Amino acid sequence: MTIVASVKVRDGLILATDSMSHIYGTGPDGSQQFYQAFENARKLFQVGELPIGVMAYGLGNVGERSIEGLMLEFANVVGNRKKVDSVATALFDFISTKYAAEGYADLDEPPDLGFYLAGYSPNSHFPDEWEFVLPRDSEPIEARPENAFGASWRGVEAPFTRLWGGFPLRLPARLEEKGWSQKEIDELLAEMHAQTVIGGMPVQDAINFAVYILRVTIGFTEFSLGVPACGGPLQVATILADRGFQWVERPDLRVLG
Repeated sequence: MTIVASVKVRDGLILATDSMSHIYGTGPDGSQQFYQAFENARKLFQVGELPIGVMAYGLGNVGERSIEGLMLEFANVVGNRKKVDSVATALFDFISTKYAAEGYADLDEPPDLGFYLAGYSPNSHFPDEWEFVLPRDSEPIEARPENAFGASWRGVEAPFTRLWGGFPLRLPARLEEKGWSQKEIDELLAEMHAQTVIGGMPVQDAINFAVYILRVTIGFTEFSLGVPACGGPLQVATILADRGFQWVERPDLRVLG
């Protein structure tokens, strides 16, 4: 799995991910089986030279192809598209074809593969944000309107939702089972949510907030039972109207130890 975060403020956008990758393969019975976890996978990418970034989460590989390899290939075939929604549609078509070719959708429990794509379209004042998860979605979905601001986190969502949202992810379903109306549930959850002014945050504070989301999630999963869901070096980038895509924290190849 993984944790990815997007923080959109008036002056730009911050994208941040961890580096944990889970490798799966097909077992003797045809089911997907976990092989190994690695802590140095790339999950945050710039689309060519465009002021657009992509974060990936969920499945760590598509067949024999890594997500990094697929994104490098996509950057070479995206063509002259420049609008964020157009690039999102092209990415969906590209990835869904690769996903389908591996037969994942035919499995009893298809593995999730999510992409969060965001950046500036030509002549836009604010960034656009789009996302999709395979096999759930049949097309990209707008994650947030262009003139709206806020933070999003995907992948291992439960830890930070519990802290910042003020409730465990299973709570809405439990309340619905007890006969609560959707209006009553929404009103209760709104009261629990932590309050902050995201739109007016300076870019540096938005960077700090994105990193905070990642560190809370990594810290929570580090002490949870089972295979670690998040971890490794952080990957952080800003996308600003006057500077485009810029790395803030980009792990480089190195000798450890």
